[in-house]
Amino acid sequence: MLAVALSTLVAGGLLVVSTASPAAADDVRFEKNTSWAWTDSEHPKKINIDQVGDVSVGTWVDSKRRRHTSRAYFTFDITSYRGAVIELATFNAKETGAGDCAKRPEVELWRTEAYTSRSSWAKPPADLARIDTTALPAESGCPASYVGFDATQGLRQALAEGKSTLTLSLRLPVKVEKDPKLARKYASQVGLSIEHNYPPGVPTDLQTANGTNCTVAEPYQVLPFRTLDLSAVVHDKDRTDTGGTDEITATFALWPVDEPDARVERIDFSRDGQRALGRFRDFPSLFEHDRVYAWQVRAADSRATSEWSAVCYFRTDFEGPTTAPAVSSTDFPADGTPPPALSGRFTFDAEGATDVVGFVYQLNSGAPGRVTANQPGGSATVTLNPRSGPNSLDVWSVDALGNQSPVTNYRFSGAPTTPTISATVYQEFTESGGPGVPGVFTFTPVVPGTVSYRYSFNEQTGTVPANADGSASVTWVPTEAGWTMLEVVGVNQDGVETTAAIWFFGVAEQPAGS
Repeated sequence: MLAVALSTLVAGGLLVVSTASPAAADDVRFEKNTSWAWTDSEHPKKINIDQVGDVSVGTWVDSKRRRHTSRAYFTFDITSYRGAVIELATFNAKETGAGDCAKRPEVELWRTEAYTSRSSWAKPPADLARIDTTALPAESGCPASYVGFDATQGLRQALAEGKSTLTLSLRLPVKVEKDPKLARKYASQVGLSIEHNYPPGVPTDLQTANGTNCTVAEPYQVLPFRTLDLSAVVHDKDRTDTGGTDEITATFALWPVDEPDARVERIDFSRDGQRALGRFRDFPSLFEHDRVYAWQVRAADSRATSEWSAVCYFRTDFEGPTTAPAVSSTDFPADGTPPPALSGRFTFDAEGATDVVGFVYQLNSGAPGRVTANQPGGSATVTLNPRSGPNSLDVWSVDALGNQSPVTNYRFSGAPTTPTISATVYQEFTESGGPGVPGVFTFTPVVPGTVSYRYSFNEQTGTVPANADGSASVTWVPTEAGWTMLEVVGVNQDGVETTAAIWFFGVAEQPAGS
């Protein structure tokens, strides 16, 4: 509860509040009245609405010595507080005149029905409740710059009744209302300082894993992993004057359906309209194979907590196919004379495991690949590019959830495919020739089917077609002395490349005999 001192000042539309404890900036708002009115016993069938000037309360005497008794009414728009919890509402007004400053009357604050152009002293807005009475001490000054009333119950009741406006009335008690010495005048602009909070809404858009909406009825979604991030979108209507939002605490609860006492909770922090995460990565021992789990989430700000969301469910499945796949290749058999290490086809078979939907494979510790089986429990064929020498191919069968079978390791060898290089003038690891001296370099394949060569002299690159016998030659003229690296790759008609041949040679400073 916000403690509002009488020293609170209202000026220029800004509220400065003396508080017993800090409050969130977005929890206290100052609302100005949208309308004002006053009635006059001297004109019992008339009401004065939104007239310029101050409003009178009590009995006052006009220039013709006629007595008038008046009551003041103020209307506030409260639509923006629907759904909020009102913790304190302080009505404050500024005195602008007094009948006798030596006398301090009690002034009453009433909640009434809304006034209309047909309201009057004779037919005033219906009184609903007297909600506060205050009498200022002498040290408040006369006229007092601030008069405060507790309007909390009036605002709460108006909101509970679904009202869009709140009408408050200032008046003197009936027994002293006709005493001119107790009359007061107030500025027509008054205020309502409202300490409030919108309770967070129940989180929505619950997702169990990988962006999948949670399931609340069977068949439950099935998860293949022992750690997960639950998530939900949190909601809170509180806003600062600049549009800032409250920080929301989201609490995620998770438990085995058959063991509710094993409930585990994790929290995350988020803001209105954003997704919060319930990370259960540190509880792999909580999850067991083929067990049903439930979870839900709720949100809280610094003052209120939402209801728990609906309960979501999932089932675990940590066991993959029990049979390892069979691996075979006619291009690269596991024994016999190694074929050239070009591309080849490899076939994976589920070996009768009907839950297999595909295979994961990894050649020589490279990046894993994945291929879909031709049917559940079926097979698949992939084309791979092994290296020359020993090769190791690991293959797993996988089910629809990605659970893996035991691994099959297929070992085979590939023969070298590197083309050979010969040259005139320039020999490997030797300085010869010189700038401007051409050299002929001949490339010869060690595997059949080569149709071209891709080569580079340092950064100078080119391509040359192969002759009928698979060889090719290029003439290269150096422009400067120094060591040069020649790299040559053979390419077959399918675009498959051999391993690269590397030749280092030197270009002499000057040609021999110059």
